Amino acid sequence: MKKILFYLPFIKVGGIEKVSIEYLTGLINKGYKVDLIIDFDMAKYGNTFEYAIPKEVNYKYIKSEKVSKFIYYFRTLGKKNKIFNVFLYGFIILFDFYYYHTKVKKILEKEKYDYTISFFQFLPSYITNFKKTKHIIWLHGSVEHFFGGIKNLFKANYEKKLNKYDSIVTIANEMQEQLEEFYPKLEKEKIKMIYNPFNFNEIIKKSNMIDNLTKDEKLLIKDNYICTVTRVDEHQKDLTTLILAYEKQYLNNKIKDKLYIIGDGPSRDNLTELVKDKKLEKQILFLGKKTNPFIWMKKANVFILSSKFEGFGLVLVEAMVVNTFVISSNCKTGPTEILDNEKCGDLFAVGSVNELSDKLQYALNNDKYRDNKIANATQNLERFNFNESINNLTRLLK
Repeated sequence: MKKILFYLPFIKVGGIEKVSIEYLTGLINKGYKVDLIIDFDMAKYGNTFEYAIPKEVNYKYIKSEKVSKFIYYFRTLGKKNKIFNVFLYGFIILFDFYYYHTKVKKILEKEKYDYTISFFQFLPSYITNFKKTKHIIWLHGSVEHFFGGIKNLFKANYEKKLNKYDSIVTIANEMQEQLEEFYPKLEKEKIKMIYNPFNFNEIIKKSNMIDNLTKDEKLLIKDNYICTVTRVDEHQKDLTTLILAYEKQYLNNKIKDKLYIIGDGPSRDNLTELVKDKKLEKQILFLGKKTNPFIWMKKANVFILSSKFEGFGLVLVEAMVVNTFVISSNCKTGPTEILDNEKCGDLFAVGSVNELSDKLQYALNNDKYRDNKIANATQNLERFNFNESINNLTRLLK
């Protein structure tokens, strides 16, 4: 039985964490012995997916709750002061070096793993110093958006970091092309593309659990609506474009559907104020986080992703699985590939209020158009099948 050490930054609500749970489950089902180390212990503040870790997986946190809170407090300050941010990054690098030698290295020496899987592009690479084990790193974002601000200082060194790993996994073909273009000195035979795994049956099952909704939620879901499921963070998700596109069609009496924004994040207060300024509080509703967003996706007339950039765009596939028509920004990376160049849904230019507005209005007023693209999407889903992705990973582990 091969032993795998899985390495995550957090176990909070998010696409990376959701996918990691699928892989942990898949590896256990394939007979692997899997342990999990998690960099930050956010405890009651954010270990949201801890309950979903398979019971067969032994897991532990590297940094204590106090240390994790301390680092994140200073990260918040660092976002407001660039000079402070430089010192903060240096401090975190020293911290990671210390924890590798005092904790991670001891775990590696004791357990004698066949592979480690660093499931995030910015986890420290000290783990690759342990040469008795093979190491895999997973990339989850558009490569051109990896860097910005203080991270630019590490841009040139990142290629060296990646080459320390035995395998580098991207989650979209476009991401792999970006990576090879961005870092031409990377050993190309190390780079593998594996789509994120989706458990179609589980998504469909959860999408039908309407009885689990509260009385108020059951009233909301009876309305005609369009929706998005997202982290409410304007740095990436660009919900302003979605709100303005919706406003344009609503004020022109072209659509009557409400807009439900499902999720939470740092931009929620500012966007709520924007909606109030537009006097659209009754039409645009912020519903917060939902433990089961699939019910809302299934009942929506249109699902929209308005991001400036993505790693993949998990929610697009999830919406397709529950037979909902999808409109997405044509951002890097993922949407164009997922929607097969608009055969399975519609794309609009990043930040284009007019284009999104027009596509939304056309889709809502053309049932046959939506149905044809939904049918195409259903036929194209198999490439994201859970078993296909797990099998691709196990081939990498041979």
